[in-house]
Amino acid sequence: MKHIVYIIFAFVACCISASCTSIQRKNAGDTSHWLEKARFYESSGDAGNAMICYLNAIDLFKEKQDTVLKVSAYNRLGDFHFKYGMYEKAVENHREGYNIALRMNDEKLVCEAAGRLGLDYLMLNQKDTAQYFINRCRTIAFENQLQNVFKDDYGLYSFGNNDKDWNSIVRTVRADSLGTVDDREKLMSMEAEFNHEKALLRKENERKTGMINAATGMFLFGAFGALSFFFYRGRKEAETNLDNVIRESNDRKDFYTCRENYLCEQEKQLKRKEELLLSDTNVGVVALINKMKSSPSYMPVKSADEWNNLFMFADSLFPGFSVSLDAVGELTDRDKEISCLVKLGFTTGQLAIFYGISPASITKAKFRIQKKIEASRVHETCGS
Repeated sequence: MKHIVYIIFAFVACCISASCTSIQRKNAGDTSHWLEKARFYESSGDAGNAMICYLNAIDLFKEKQDTVLKVSAYNRLGDFHFKYGMYEKAVENHREGYNIALRMNDEKLVCEAAGRLGLDYLMLNQKDTAQYFINRCRTIAFENQLQNVFKDDYGLYSFGNNDKDWNSIVRTVRADSLGTVDDREKLMSMEAEFNHEKALLRKENERKTGMINAATGMFLFGAFGALSFFFYRGRKEAETNLDNVIRESNDRKDFYTCRENYLCEQEKQLKRKEELLLSDTNVGVVALINKMKSSPSYMPVKSADEWNNLFMFADSLFPGFSVSLDAVGELTDRDKEISCLVKLGFTTGQLAIFYGISPASITKAKFRIQKKIEASRVHETCGS
């Protein structure tokens, strides 16, 4: 039965592929048709219909990949705007054609689009930008032997950066321009209305397409879900049970592996701690501690090395003890010593004998140390 499902999938995929291919061919044919109609209307002086045809051709390219025909459509629409004195619109369309040509890495198309943009910006009196595109057009043309690609009606290849050449080209372009201000306003209104209608139509088509896709998806989902439920329910249950058994087995294996690793790590830590406690230094520290507890005396710790050994021993018993003390910036050396001895189990009376002060003073010192530690913790909490 599974072969039936595979055949259905293959059939649907073939239908979708054939549909996409036919749509692409139809779009290409329609675009050429609109461009031909635009050329006809433009030659007969019907600017309104010519612009509508150009816009329809551009609209067909919204969702397609970059092609030479797409560059041509944008360039021709830009030329139309340029011819009727709508230079901002000309820049917009020529810039789109230029960007597509850059993405296609086609030097011929880049040269042609750059020349058009140079003239557009020249008419907008943006001389620096115009000079950039004119120089780019000439550079590409000379490097790739493309001087005859872009029709040089205005002398761009011999253009010099001086007011005389600028004014000469501007006068020539304006003399060749078609239409009046009223004509340009009508064309702009027609284009705005066209774009508005296309946006509404595109939104409606997207809504319809979404509904169709949703209905198709629900139908296919229901059909294949029913097939799957009818033909493979027993198989899926068996696979699910097998997966559960394998998962439980893997979970048990992972649990015991983690447990074993944990116990091994604990054993290693205990061995390291045992080795550390049985080291010569710690044996001496233990002897010193026993002596201090059995026979308390004034200042039993005589040197800095002995204090260091006591701190190291406290760290071996209570990892991180010294670090926690160092984190409290207001503790004095005496505060740290008292903290270490308290951590090692010495009583208030023994500490009083060690430092030659009263037990009450030791109690006050411990209280003061506790306050410093608490204040440091509050500061860290507020700071974070």
